[in-house]
Amino acid sequence: GIDVTDFGVATVPLMHHNLQKLDANLMINVSRSPLRADEINIKILSNHEIPLEQRPTGHVPWNKLGKLRYLDNYAESYIESALGLISSAVKDTGFMVVLGFDEGSPPGIEGEILNLLECQTVNVSFRGSLFGESFPLINSSTISMISDIVKASGADMGVVLDNDRDSVFFIDERGNPIRDQTVLSIFAKHYLKDHDGPIVSSVVSSRSLEGVSGGRLIRTSVDSVLKEVYERRAVFGGDEPGMYIFPEFQYCFDGTFAILKMLEIMAEEKMTLSQLKSDIDEYSRVEFSVDCPNELKDAVIQRLVKYFRDKEPELCDGIRVEEPSCFMLIRASRFEPALRIYIESESSEKTQNKALDIMKLIETLMGDMND
Repeated sequence: GIDVTDFGVATVPLMHHNLQKLDANLMINVSRSPLRADEINIKILSNHEIPLEQRPTGHVPWNKLGKLRYLDNYAESYIESALGLISSAVKDTGFMVVLGFDEGSPPGIEGEILNLLECQTVNVSFRGSLFGESFPLINSSTISMISDIVKASGADMGVVLDNDRDSVFFIDERGNPIRDQTVLSIFAKHYLKDHDGPIVSSVVSSRSLEGVSGGRLIRTSVDSVLKEVYERRAVFGGDEPGMYIFPEFQYCFDGTFAILKMLEIMAEEKMTLSQLKSDIDEYSRVEFSVDCPNELKDAVIQRLVKYFRDKEPELCDGIRVEEPSCFMLIRASRFEPALRIYIESESSEKTQNKALDIMKLIETLMGDMND
């Protein structure tokens, strides 16, 4: 009995941008998993909580069936709205951008928008046949390829977009990859300069983001970033990997708009991407996993909380411990029997030493629980 609008093959930002116009309150997107060839990703966005449980639904009678319609001109409103928020300085500058994407992904509009902004584009599509096997789209091979093309073509920027276009990876004009946390800081610095209100990221966020936020950073759980951006009326939000929210445009992770906004910042500041990066403090950072049975995850986290209680840890998602020159975050993996560990400090030596200490501590705690 539900009315349905079928977008066919479309990206997440494009679908989400049309929700209000369609008076819809639920969006479902299905895409091929970039990690495993035999799996798919299902993303559900709703304005109400969705219980993750099976329920018998039954069927409505024939005279109460919902309506099904197909939409094929959904990109126009997105393009018009996006261009209306981007400074004419981008047109005046005339950038060149290398776009990397999966050849099997939904048809993107990035090239069309950039053309309207009088930017040159070099489109690069890749798939498993190129490397002989399936692979995560944003990985060292694809990044290296785009980096080489950026350097060879003299482009101002390179990007790699994921299938759904809700995530994007940036490469500067020298072919150097830009950390997600650095990109977050570049965007945050831009928005905080001219806007009131907070910014939102997860407990994974770097101290580089704290450095530009001036006390206006709200940290939340990894699962709650989008929700908190909306509820806190934040001026910007984002999280790893390469997921950015621009409330001035829409409450959705949007890799396509992120490209446009980065070009606008470069044009208005009259700076290259490498120069914008150099204005952000970066720290030595490691991320790794420690195997942990699902049934022990919560217990190990609780023991870590007790162990670090004198340091007043942050507990909104796992445990984050702040020290004068570093932070450590340990949280349970959502999908695997493992704990995720993030460590950041002022030197690589200290980061590695802290990583070894945390690994030993977790192994000791797990060993005590198994005895």
